[in-house]
Amino acid sequence: MISVTRIFRLGIRFAAWVTPHVKEWHRQRHLNRVEGARHLATRNWAEAENHLTLALAERRHPSKVRLDLLLGLMEAQRKQGKTAEAEQTTQAAVALATSSKDKVFQSRALDALAEIQLDQKKYNEAGHTLEQIETLEKSLSKPDHKRLASSARKLGMVLRHSGRNEEAMKAFERAAHLSEKTYGPDHVETANALTELGARHREAGNHADAQKALRRSLDIHRKASGIDSHAATEDLFHLAASLEESGDIEGATAEYERVLAVKERQIGGDLVQTAETQAHLAAIYMRSGRTSAARELLTHSIGVLDRKKGDERLEFALETMAALEDLLNRPEQAQRWREKAVQSAALRTVPAPEVAADPAKQFPKYY
Repeated sequence: MISVTRIFRLGIRFAAWVTPHVKEWHRQRHLNRVEGARHLATRNWAEAENHLTLALAERRHPSKVRLDLLLGLMEAQRKQGKTAEAEQTTQAAVALATSSKDKVFQSRALDALAEIQLDQKKYNEAGHTLEQIETLEKSLSKPDHKRLASSARKLGMVLRHSGRNEEAMKAFERAAHLSEKTYGPDHVETANALTELGARHREAGNHADAQKALRRSLDIHRKASGIDSHAATEDLFHLAASLEESGDIEGATAEYERVLAVKERQIGGDLVQTAETQAHLAAIYMRSGRTSAARELLTHSIGVLDRKKGDERLEFALETMAALEDLLNRPEQAQRWREKAVQSAALRTVPAPEVAADPAKQFPKYY
């Protein structure tokens, strides 16, 4: 008869032997799921798509796991510009969430669907999807305020593209308020919402409100991400443009110069935004008599923007160069630059906005 001590020792040996085998079995069983998540985190979208597709095909997963896999796959496809595939994946996620009758699942899936609809510029459909999310979240005992903040921002985009700027502004203000309430006043997500709000105020000509929001977002982004971060630079650019448009030329000059100084230090910066900044600063330099500096900036700016025929930013740079040539009493060169601006403008194709008759009636949950 085997003693209890002997049995105990055998059990320890067996556990030591079986543990690595179980771990390896578990690793192999979940390999594609884990690898898919890892590649998503590192933005390796193609590999993420491959592993997540394999994980979905391997076996039946619990609803939550399958939904996570589908939404991850959608994100990987979307980031690669595979809009049609991403839409099919999202519709599968919505169908799964609906069949589960879990409101949290449904809200998550619909949020992904709204992203795809916005990518496709299906603004009316996106508005209805956002209304469904709002209804679902408000019916929960613990609504997801992060999702509500995100939905308010997306609704602002819907209304803006539908030509309802006043209602859009209210949605962006609500998004900023919800972000601050949910994340806190010094969180990056709050700063992102304030950047969006500031940019929209600038667009509407509400420069005092724009500058207030942009200075707050700039301060948060600098503290959270660094002075030279891309987010902080975006804030700085909008702030400079707002100052210029409100008549504070001295303040605008200083901020535009800061933007360019930061751009020189950044790796992988936005060349188009740099070119746009150069064109605006050149216009200010030209008005103050600094014609040589203006020409140098415009030469660099047009060199980059010339690849974006039909873009308003290119036309602004070309028209500014024409004005500079006029100032220098060179009418033939000025006319040549204006002709280029006209040619660029002729290439611009602006799709008609998907205008809703009355968003207050179409999306009543938000009003």
